[in-house]
Amino acid sequence: MNTHDMKDTLKRSRPQLVLFIKLGFILFLILLLMIPNLLIQDLVRSRQSLEAETQMEIASGWGPRQKIIGPVLSIPYIEELPGDDGTSIIQHVLRVLPKTMNIDIKLTTQERQKSIYTAILYQSAHEVNGVFDLPKPSRFGKYTTDILWENAVIDIGISAASSLDSVVYIEVAEQRYKMESGPSDSQIFGSGIHAAIAMQPDQDSFTFNSAFTVNGSRGIDYLPIAESSQLNMIGDWSSPGFIGMPLPKQRVVTSNGFDASWQSTAYNRSFKKAWVDDEVWLERELNTFGVDLVQMVGHYQKNMRSAKYALLIISLSFMVFFFFEILKAKRIHPVQYIFVGLALSIFYTLLLSLSEHLGFDLSYLVSATAVVALISWYSRYIFIERRNTLLLSLLLSGLYLYIYFLLQLEEFALLTGSIGLFVVLGVVMYLSRHLDWYHLSAKESQE
Repeated sequence: MNTHDMKDTLKRSRPQLVLFIKLGFILFLILLLMIPNLLIQDLVRSRQSLEAETQMEIASGWGPRQKIIGPVLSIPYIEELPGDDGTSIIQHVLRVLPKTMNIDIKLTTQERQKSIYTAILYQSAHEVNGVFDLPKPSRFGKYTTDILWENAVIDIGISAASSLDSVVYIEVAEQRYKMESGPSDSQIFGSGIHAAIAMQPDQDSFTFNSAFTVNGSRGIDYLPIAESSQLNMIGDWSSPGFIGMPLPKQRVVTSNGFDASWQSTAYNRSFKKAWVDDEVWLERELNTFGVDLVQMVGHYQKNMRSAKYALLIISLSFMVFFFFEILKAKRIHPVQYIFVGLALSIFYTLLLSLSEHLGFDLSYLVSATAVVALISWYSRYIFIERRNTLLLSLLLSGLYLYIYFLLQLEEFALLTGSIGLFVVLGVVMYLSRHLDWYHLSAKESQE
C-alpha cells in the first residue's frame, strides 16, 4: 500500500473513530450521572428515616402500636411436697384461659401533623365479654393442700396501658371490680391492668365483661387465647392491612372504612389452656392477628422508585439526542450533553423537595414540565429548527409520561417496562435501518 492509499484509509477511518469516541463519552457520562442519583437515593432514605422518627415522636405522646392479650385468670395454690429433709411448702399460680370470648372494637383514626410529617393515630373502643370454666381441684396436682380462691386475679395485657384514656372496670360473676395499673405478675405480661376478684370454689364457670378505650398508632394486634374467640372490628380507615393468622373470616372495605370479623379456636394458639407459673409468657407469643393502618404508598417510596428509573430516563434521553444528531446531521458538543445530563439529574431533586409539600403526583407533573421545558429551550439553540425542538419536547414528555405510568403499577411494572423497552428498541432499529454507519461521520463532516 502506497502513501496515498494509507492517507486515504486514515481519512476514511478517522470519522469512525470520532463516532466511537462520542458513543464512549455518552456511555461514560451516563455512568457518571449515576453518582448524583445514588446520592439522591441516600437523601430519600434519610428523609424517610426522619419521617419515621417524627411519627414515633408524635405517637410517643399518644400511644404506640398496641397488642391486646387476655383476659387471663390466675389462681394461687399451695403445695406441700414431701422430701428427705421434710415437707416443702411452695406457692404456685395456675393460669387459666377463657372458654369463650367475644370482642367488639370500634376504631376511630385521626392524623396529627408536625412540620411536614403526618402520623396516623387511633382510639380503639373495646367491649369484651366471655366465659371462664373453673378448673377442677384435681388440675392443681395431688400435693395441693390449699387453693386460694379468694386471692384470684384477672389480667388484661396491653402493650402500653398508660394509653388507656379512662378508668377500667370488669364485671365478674355479676360483681364489678376496678382494674388497677400494671400486671398482677410480671410472669404474664410486661404491661397491662389487673383486678383482684373473689372466687367461690363451688362455681363451675363464670361470665366476665369489660369496656375500655386505648389509644395507639400504626396498628393493633390481638393474641387469640380463648378456646373459641369472635372478634369484630369496625374502623374508619379506608386502606387497612389485615395481618397475622387467622385472617378475617369476613371483611368489607370501602372508601369510608372497613368492617371485619375474625374467628379463632384453640388450634390457633401454640400454648395450653392452663399452665403453672411462668411456663408460658404470653407477651412473647408471635401468633397474633390484627390490622395495620396502612398509608397508601408514600411519596418517599415513590421517589425511591422513580430514582431507580434514572438510568432508563437518562439513557433514553441521550439516545434521543444522539439520533437527532445522526438523523438530522446536527453536531452536538460533549459539553452540551453534560448540560442536558445535569438537567435530567436535577429532576429528582426537584421531585423530592416538591413532593414533601405538594404530594407526589403534582410534584412529578411540575418537575417533569420544568425539566422538559428547560431542555427544549436549550435544544432550540442546538437544532435551530423549531420543528426539531417540538419533536424533541414531545419525545421527552412521552418518556416522562411512560415512567410515571410505570410508577403507578405494582405487580405489572416489570412486564410493562420490558415491553416498553422492546418497543423502543424496535423503533430505534426501524429508524436506523438505512443508515450507512461506515460513512455516516464522513457525510456529517462534509455537510
